[in-house]
Amino acid sequence: HPTLEHKTVIGTRGTSSEATGNHLAFNYFPPRDILALPMALCTDSGGGGSYGTVLEFSGLMVWDVTVADGFSERGRVAFAEPDYSGDGCHNWWTNPSSRVKRSIIMDDYVFSISDTLLKANHLDDLGRDLVVIEIPPIPEPEYSYGY
Repeated sequence: HPTLEHKTVIGTRGTSSEATGNHLAFNYFPPRDILALPMALCTDSGGGGSYGTVLEFSGLMVWDVTVADGFSERGRVAFAEPDYSGDGCHNWWTNPSSRVKRSIIMDDYVFSISDTLLKANHLDDLGRDLVVIEIPPIPEPEYSYGY
């Protein structure tokens, strides 16, 4: 029977990830024992309510993961400033608020992708963006209703 060897708790109520509803957002890179997850990390401001009220972090969280040592956070690639308004956190896991949708780990670099940005970071210095490319929005189609 399988047994739980290690676990880590990320955030509090309202914390969400694109990976909860889309397996393509989950990224494990076996050659380096690295796990990357898009996260919207919420914290409880002490104000009560049904979910965390402070969006502390939105971006890509990266961990070193081994059977021997478990999870050790390597660093984060931020995609948004903290949001103290309460609008960035909610309790609907089916609609995550993480901005990052995908990540690619290649050699010593991680590429994180949202609807509006692509970022490249070195795995040894995740807090420093090497490249930031803005992705233009997809224009909304114009519908004609026969008028």
